[in-house]
Amino acid sequence: MTHVCQRWRDIIFGSPRHLDLRVVCTNTTPTRTLLGIWPLFPISVYCGQTLSVVDEKCPSNIIAAFEHSDRISEVFIMDIDCSELENLAAVMQRPFPILSYFHLRSFDESIPVIPETFLGGSTPRLRTFFLSGIPFLSFPKFVFSATRIEDLTLLDIPNSGYISPEVMATCSAALPNLKRLYVGFRSPLSRPTQMSPPPLTRSVLPALTYLYFYDVSEYLEDFLTRIETPLLGELRVVPFMDLIFHTPQLHDFICRTEGLMVPWNQAYMKFTRPMIQIILGSPTRFGVEVRCERPDWQLSSMTQIFSHQLPLLSHIEHLEIHEGVCLEYTMWKDDSDMDSSLWLELLHLFISVHSLYVSNLLGPPIATALEEIGKGRTMEVLPALRNIFLEGLQPAGPVQKAIQLFVTSRWLSGHPIVIQNWER
Repeated sequence: MTHVCQRWRDIIFGSPRHLDLRVVCTNTTPTRTLLGIWPLFPISVYCGQTLSVVDEKCPSNIIAAFEHSDRISEVFIMDIDCSELENLAAVMQRPFPILSYFHLRSFDESIPVIPETFLGGSTPRLRTFFLSGIPFLSFPKFVFSATRIEDLTLLDIPNSGYISPEVMATCSAALPNLKRLYVGFRSPLSRPTQMSPPPLTRSVLPALTYLYFYDVSEYLEDFLTRIETPLLGELRVVPFMDLIFHTPQLHDFICRTEGLMVPWNQAYMKFTRPMIQIILGSPTRFGVEVRCERPDWQLSSMTQIFSHQLPLLSHIEHLEIHEGVCLEYTMWKDDSDMDSSLWLELLHLFISVHSLYVSNLLGPPIATALEEIGKGRTMEVLPALRNIFLEGLQPAGPVQKAIQLFVTSRWLSGHPIVIQNWER
């Protein structure tokens, strides 16, 4: 065994890059001792819990790793509080020449602003940058020192770290290799002070393929007027709950983005407490998510959003409605705020659907809504429907009985519908 280990040591140390071997410094690693034993391999810092609660030596271990900034290649710190960030900031104000991956998250609402000297203003090999819950006012300056970023995530941005739509667009365009952009704010206070007129020249994000936004509609509207994304293939939007969703710029942006305008004929409506998602296209091209506890607000909000985006639904032929793993049946049962009209208003937007797939859990509310159509509004909703696929279909069950009235009314009007079992 000793002979084999020595052979491997010879192979590793003899290879040009030591087979890309790294020293991993975790929450409990005796960093100063460890780094004195191993050769000068790159260092990966990993801390999956709050620094101050794991071990009293944990902060000093992590700080000891950051003192070797020229060897740090990866950083993953899942949760950091105010005092620990201040301690780390003191040793993070130097260049990190080989850093390629950086992930820092905080759930501390009193977290301080990251200093301008963050990462020494030099991260030439940085590819992935993830920051959550931490104000980053020096973001514009940082971007120009990390122009090779491919994945940029700025989530749970607090009010103290507000970044305007104009700055966000300009900074994103300064990253020529940026492929995936995730932006999310902590509260609706991220609204722009006022909607600026569209710029004469939009910022081009030449490599962007994925865009995710979690914010108020005004911010998204302002941002989308400022960018062009010739390669964008997927857009996800999560607006804050609002009384009015008015997003004309969203529609214009989709229409001028070639990758998003590939004809969509499939849509997925997914319910996972506390949210509803509608995803268009397979593979996904466009998705909207509404987060709130009340199912009636979920349905009405989604109806309002897509009422402004009606052309996007005009080609949908296959509609699948199902629940996520966290949905409780009681969410839809005996809810006095729910009525069939909310379902019908949403389904009314799918004018070309000929195949409807419904999961077992959501069968009862959908069946009740379709039963209402069969009582005199035969062709008002889902006029092109030809097939209904029900998960766990029971020939004499209550769902089948309710839908049968709808099916019979369509058959009498010359538009037959077939009910089939759906095995997901």
